[in-house]
Amino acid sequence: MAKSMCLLWGAGSPPCWRVMITLEEKKLQGYKHKLMSFEKGEHKSQEVLETNPRGQLPAFKHGDNILNESSAACLYLENQFKLQGIKLMPDSPAEQAMMFQHMMEGLTLTDKLNSVIYYEWLVPEEERHDAAVKRNREALATELKLWEGYLQKVGAGSYLAGAFSLADVIVFPNVAYAFRFGLSVGRYPKLAKYYSLLKDRPSIKASWPPHWLSSPQGYNVLKDLSYNTRQVALKQRCQLPGPVRFQAVQSKTMAQDMTLLWGSGSPPCWRVMIALEEKNLQGYNQKLLSFENMEHKSQEVLDINPRGQLPTFKHGDNIVNESYAACFYLESQFKSQGNKLIPDSPAEQALMYQRMFEGLTFYEKLNAVIYYDWFVPEGEKHDSALKRNRETLAAELKLWEGYLQKLGSGSHLAGPTFSLADVTVFPTVATLFRFGLSAECYPKLAEYYSLLKERPSIKASWPPHWLENPKGQDTLKDI
Repeated sequence: MAKSMCLLWGAGSPPCWRVMITLEEKKLQGYKHKLMSFEKGEHKSQEVLETNPRGQLPAFKHGDNILNESSAACLYLENQFKLQGIKLMPDSPAEQAMMFQHMMEGLTLTDKLNSVIYYEWLVPEEERHDAAVKRNREALATELKLWEGYLQKVGAGSYLAGAFSLADVIVFPNVAYAFRFGLSVGRYPKLAKYYSLLKDRPSIKASWPPHWLSSPQGYNVLKDLSYNTRQVALKQRCQLPGPVRFQAVQSKTMAQDMTLLWGSGSPPCWRVMIALEEKNLQGYNQKLLSFENMEHKSQEVLDINPRGQLPTFKHGDNIVNESYAACFYLESQFKSQGNKLIPDSPAEQALMYQRMFEGLTFYEKLNAVIYYDWFVPEGEKHDSALKRNRETLAAELKLWEGYLQKLGSGSHLAGPTFSLADVTVFPTVATLFRFGLSAECYPKLAEYYSLLKERPSIKASWPPHWLENPKGQDTLKDI
């Protein structure tokens, strides 16, 4: 079955490693593969670009189905080969919620590791600042302490979501990377135990980065990384004024034990609200919080979401705060209710997962432009950085124009039917036009926006302050 699969990969890359672990766990060891050199720039070669126009690894094909986003490939392989090898998605709603949540948080861990380990590679010399390095290291230390807490809660000898699952497939390469770069076992003992528990697992040993085997000595970039407890204590002292009041949206019984804390205009919040509408779960408790008043950092939010972010979502005792995780969970738990959001066709399913996870990159590149002044401290702003961010966003937009051109007029992102790809990507597209993107420059994105904006689930969850003030901003008018 694996003979129709081909993987182009790079040694030591956590995204590549995830796909390789999944292939091992699903007993798909017969696939074709080729090791590419990052140092020689082979990830930018024509061979890679033909499969992955982003010039990134992994580049993975199963027949005609292309899945270059590692999490997309892992989900696809588990779905297509459910009965083969190890089951990587638990049946229990509680374990499934935790698996999806930690999977998606694992991508945040990757970003925060990279911002420290590869700072000098990612940031041009003239734009580097000691304050930024310090801030990145503090953010990574805070992130690692969160994971220490998660592992403390599940107990010694446990995986991230009960049995070994896709959460471990996604997160373990990050943990291994952290220790490869010198993370202190003494400061992070739970992560060290988790690393020791998994490093000899057959799928992980079989896919261990070859240059790590030939050169076991790592680096010391993270050896002094420590945790700033005062910073977190300050965050946790934020309080919401007044008592908590939830507003129940009218009506379906199964949603009555669901609670959503959300912010208007936030694409992650909007994704969850669209998914709830599509699954006919309109009876959930919800409360609109103010970003301007920092209510997302209140104790009310922190009690459910230690990151102090929105959305904050609970279904009974199951907490799923990552928007993609919540969408996956809702579709999995309410398959037969409302609209089906994961297609059965392998080709459409592959495309859905791929576009979903590319949607995260799309959203990140949008934020790097529209929130540049908010994200970057005054003394660290550079015209060259903003120019590069705008050029990067323009290149990203052209990719999506191409995707929609290829699908044809009137199509959704993964084919003829609305899917989770549309649930997760449409809010980003709507935000683009809210911030002034030119419909003339990007006609396919404009057509897609027009196709979906009147959909009942999207109209029902339209950001209220956009309704009150339909005129947006012109930040992107010249992109």
